[in-house]
Amino acid sequence: MISNPKTEGDKEHAKMMYLEMIKSFVSATVFNNAELSVVPRVNSAKFSVNDFNKNAREKGEDWTYVGDTMTGWARLDNVRDLLSDVIRENVQGDYIETGVWRGGASVFARAVLTVLGEADKRVSYVCDSFSGLPPGDRSLDSKDKNWDNTPYLEVASEIVANNFIKYDLLDYNVVFAKGFFNETMPPLSKKIEKLSVMRLDVSA
Repeated sequence: MISNPKTEGDKEHAKMMYLEMIKSFVSATVFNNAELSVVPRVNSAKFSVNDFNKNAREKGEDWTYVGDTMTGWARLDNVRDLLSDVIRENVQGDYIETGVWRGGASVFARAVLTVLGEADKRVSYVCDSFSGLPPGDRSLDSKDKNWDNTPYLEVASEIVANNFIKYDLLDYNVVFAKGFFNETMPPLSKKIEKLSVMRLDVSA
């Protein structure tokens, strides 16, 4: 069977547009001025907001109000490009993200694996305490103080799972590892055979 170049081109364009759509939703840029930029307050349940700045959001320089990730477009594009490269070069291994917050970057990575036909072949490991940050070593860096008492960073695993569900991207190859990394990584490392892309944002 001879493929129709126009049809193949349309398929690739549809894949690209789908990923752009997912990216705009997880980053909340799709909402334009209805979105807000969160100004965090460490050691407080309160926070303030500013008007949405699309340029800052694309660069990952602000915190989202309704979005699913603080990861900007540039880093989301990097996730897409890395996964595309390992698939094209036939590099074996799964995807892992440590420190997922609301899970948007992992959702986007799962969307990439899905459109590239690898969702059945590669596991996505979604790792977080799902209860905020651990206590920092205040004796080493004063900036570590009180991040463990910042509720805006505390996102339950059920919320993250529901974020996968709302994009229809939760499947048997999405594995959640719940707990601080010094507790979860040793046993998880015994189950993981190979990793091809790692996105690491860790505190302990």
